[in-house]
Amino acid sequence: MSVMRRVATLSDETKIATVSAACLIALAVILKNVVQVSASVLSRDIIIYIIIYSFFWMIPGLDAKRERKSRFERPLFWSLLLVAMTAAIVAVYAV
Repeated sequence: MSVMRRVATLSDETKIATVSAACLIALAVILKNVVQVSASVLSRDIIIYIIIYSFFWMIPGLDAKRERKSRFERPLFWSLLLVAMTAAIVAVYAV
């Protein structure tokens, strides 16, 4: 079974939770190693980011039973929003 087929069989909530977890890990790695944010500031702020990213795991309105979904109910929209939010957070620290 190919990777794309496996991804297609995942539920929408699982896809968004996976992207959210990957973005949170990438955020911590980039802030610590690339932007050189101090460990004390990062450990204080990462708690806030964990709470923010966890809200994306509980997104209401992703109902697999409905056949027709708006663009705001698709996992691609929320995944792109997560990636954009991660980039914005990195940009704030970089400035």
